[in-house]
Amino acid sequence: MALGSIGGNLMPVLLSGYALRFGLSGAASGVVAAAQLLTTAAVTLLMARRAALPGRARMARGGLAVAAAGFAGAAQASSPVLLTAANVLAGAGLGVVFAASAAGLAATGDADRASRVAVLGSTIACAALLVVVPAADAGLGTGAGFAVVAVCCVPAYVLVGRLPERSGQRAEDTTEPGDAGRVGAPGVALLATVALLLATDQGTWSYAAVFGQEHARMSSSAVSVTLAVAGVCALAGIVTGSLAARRFGRMPAMAGCLALGAVAKCAVVWTGSAASYVVAMVVWQCCYLAVLALALAAAAELDASGRWAVALSGAVMVGAGLGPLAVGALLDAAGPAALAAALVVTTGAAAAPVLRMARIGDGAPVGAGVSGVVAGAPSPRLDGIDE
Repeated sequence: MALGSIGGNLMPVLLSGYALRFGLSGAASGVVAAAQLLTTAAVTLLMARRAALPGRARMARGGLAVAAAGFAGAAQASSPVLLTAANVLAGAGLGVVFAASAAGLAATGDADRASRVAVLGSTIACAALLVVVPAADAGLGTGAGFAVVAVCCVPAYVLVGRLPERSGQRAEDTTEPGDAGRVGAPGVALLATVALLLATDQGTWSYAAVFGQEHARMSSSAVSVTLAVAGVCALAGIVTGSLAARRFGRMPAMAGCLALGAVAKCAVVWTGSAASYVVAMVVWQCCYLAVLALALAAAAELDASGRWAVALSGAVMVGAGLGPLAVGALLDAAGPAALAAALVVTTGAAAAPVLRMARIGDGAPVGAGVSGVVAGAPSPRLDGIDE
């Protein structure tokens, strides 16, 4: 799962590399980033049905081979057009990997534990690469960072062999005989709000280096270290979010993390203080990872086949793809103050359906009261129950 989401996680350093390498504007760099991330999103959604079937390890290995070829091509690209094409190829491979790993997460017997481990591993890998990729670009020339990511696909090729092929015991325990797999698909409203919420996070994250250098007046190396430190410190968010969910329930824990994260996200955008930037970045990433882990666990609880987890992961990637483009355009047109205000409003608007999903999946039997967030649920048990 770390490799499947690596494009979005590394976008701050990759995006600044686009601009340096080819002299691209912020908006143009956002287009290149969006090309990769939207391709990842589209392929993730297209592969949702296939990922719910056995053969996930073989599927993930094929995706890794395509992604490695794309990143290797990006390392050698001699023009923005070739760079964009290589990013599209890499994004397609990452989408296959992400779909397979998300479905495998839901197939485990303990969705909460699996989501924590997945997010934890992704965060550690991201923190390391946030330091290694820009260092490679600085020492070996722009484009070397893409080669580093391509090399990372090699150990991942071996590790995906451990992906579970079938749903865990939880699927049998939480469905009635003959009812397995009949939970339906997430509703369009839920998927749209998940995409909207992640657009605010990924868009801000993609320009985090720009905010640190231009607004907080930090050096590029100091910003890279800050991003890596924030990623490591954010691991506490996974633990804290899990403890809060056990004590208060997923929905209250997620609501608190969303509210605090929105404030911190805005501070990252408009603060002119290096100290405030560092603190806001750490708090925001802690809240972001907590919300992500809780949302993935809720989706996995609602459907052990993996379709919900893959669909929501696809929505996450759609938002991740649109975020850099939207944030870059708004930043260029209206400035950081307007962007900060837009982030608060958007986060608030997107929170309600996501929180409702968390409440439904919080200890309730699979399918109980999901009619408001499920599209086309065929089971009579799921119809007419609108909490």
